[in-house]
Amino acid sequence: MKRSTERNIIWKRIEDASTIFIYGAQVVAYGVYVAIREVLGKEPEAFIVSSKDNNPTKIEDISVVEVNRNIQSNALVIVATPEVYHKSINDNLKQCNLDNVLFVDTHVEYMIMSRYFKKAGRFMLLEDIPLLDKDTNDYVGVKMYMAKHYKDPVLKGKYDIPSWIQPIQVGAALVEERIADLLDSTGDNISYKNYKYSELTAMYWAWKNSKEDYLGICHYRRMLVLSNNDLRIIKQNKVNVVLPLPFVCYPDTSGQYGRYISRDDQKKMLQALKEISPDYYDVALRILKGPYLYNYNMFLADWHTFNDYCQWIFPILERAEMICEPEGIERRDRYIGYFAEVLTAIYFLYNKNNLKIVHGEKKWMV
Repeated sequence: MKRSTERNIIWKRIEDASTIFIYGAQVVAYGVYVAIREVLGKEPEAFIVSSKDNNPTKIEDISVVEVNRNIQSNALVIVATPEVYHKSINDNLKQCNLDNVLFVDTHVEYMIMSRYFKKAGRFMLLEDIPLLDKDTNDYVGVKMYMAKHYKDPVLKGKYDIPSWIQPIQVGAALVEERIADLLDSTGDNISYKNYKYSELTAMYWAWKNSKEDYLGICHYRRMLVLSNNDLRIIKQNKVNVVLPLPFVCYPDTSGQYGRYISRDDQKKMLQALKEISPDYYDVALRILKGPYLYNYNMFLADWHTFNDYCQWIFPILERAEMICEPEGIERRDRYIGYFAEVLTAIYFLYNKNNLKIVHGEKKWMV
C-alpha cells in the first residue's frame, strides 16, 4: 500500500470518530494531539493514563485522567506511547470494554506526524523528494553503523536489516564478550568511554575510521526506514542529512530532555556550548524554548556534514565532561549521550538554512 493511501486511511479513521481519547501524556501523545488539533481542528476529551504518577494533571487545559470504565465504549482511543507498552495497555483497555483502539507505533506515528508537518510547511519529508534516475547505483557508498551493546535485550521480532547497515559493538574495550564482527575498540576510538557516551562511541569510530559518501548511526532497537530508492534519491538530490521527524514537546523542548537531564547538568551542558562554540549559544537558547527536538542521536549524512558535525560536537562533549567530573570525580551514567541528543537538535536546527535536511520514517524494533 502506498504511503499516501495508508496515511489517508489512518486520518479518515480519526476524522470520523465522534469522540477521541489519547492514551499517554508524554511526548508522543502530545505530538499526536497537536497534529490532530492542527489538521482537523479536533481535540481529545482527555488524555488517559494507567497511573497519574509522573504525569501532568493537565496538558493545555485538557485533563489527564486514569483509564476507567466510564469512558464511552464507542470512543476512539489513540494509544500514543512507546510500543513496548502497547500489550499491557491493550489488556488494560479490554478490562474497561474499550476496543476501538488505534495503536501508534513508530510507523503510525510517522503517518500522523508527517501529515501535520506537511500542513505546517516545515521539516521536509524524504518521500516528497523526486527520484531522478532509477537505473543508477547511487545507493553504493552508504554505510550506517548500528550500535549494539552486549547487555541489549534480544529482540522478539524478526527484522530485515539492509546490507548497508553494519552492526558495531559499542563499549567493546570494556568487556571480553563479543556480539558483532566490528568493534568500536579498533583504530582511533573512545570505546572505553561508552558507559557515558553510549552510541556516540560508534559515531566517533565511524568519524575517525570510515570514509564513505554517506555515513550514519542507528541503534540495535531503532533505525531509519530507507530503501535503495531512498538512497538513490538522497545522493541524486545532494541531500546533506536525513533525520527522523522531530518530537513536538510541551511546554518546550525541556519537557522532553528535562526528564533525563537534571537542571544542574543542563546548565553545565550549556556552559560547555558557550565556551567551545559561542556562536551557537544565543540561537541554542531560542531553539530550546521552541517545541521541536531531535532525539536518539540517529541520522544519515554526507561525509562533509558528518565530519563538520563531529568536529563541532565532540569538543563540546569533552568540555562538558571536564565540567561535570571535576578533580577526577567519575560518573557512570550515560549523561554525555543525553547531552548529545540536545546538542544534535541544536546543530541541525541552527543549520536548517545551510543544509539540505530531509526527514524519514524511523522503526522501533521490539
